[in-house]
Amino acid sequence: MALEVKKIQSLSAQSIEDLKAIEKIGGLEHLAQLSDELKKAMADEEQLRAVSPMLPPYFAELRKNLGFLLGTAKSLQTHGVNRTKDIEGLLDQLSHIK
Repeated sequence: MALEVKKIQSLSAQSIEDLKAIEKIGGLEHLAQLSDELKKAMADEEQLRAVSPMLPPYFAELRKNLGFLLGTAKSLQTHGVNRTKDIEGLLDQLSHIK
């Protein structure tokens, strides 16, 4: 099997575009704000229970899941940046092959 440099270069360039889209994941500030508001509301658990006994555990579970989502998005952004650098390094190495 021969090394298909042109194909790898083409796919690498396309992959970099995909990764740049991942890097731009943003606009999640409303989720972060919602998580903060839920935390504030949970400070007075008695009041929440007065509204509905289900609210405190529901708020807690939602906050946990939002935190996980926000952390995953940040991690994905970091991976996007790092893999872009890796692929750019690959392209640099392949540019020396004729």
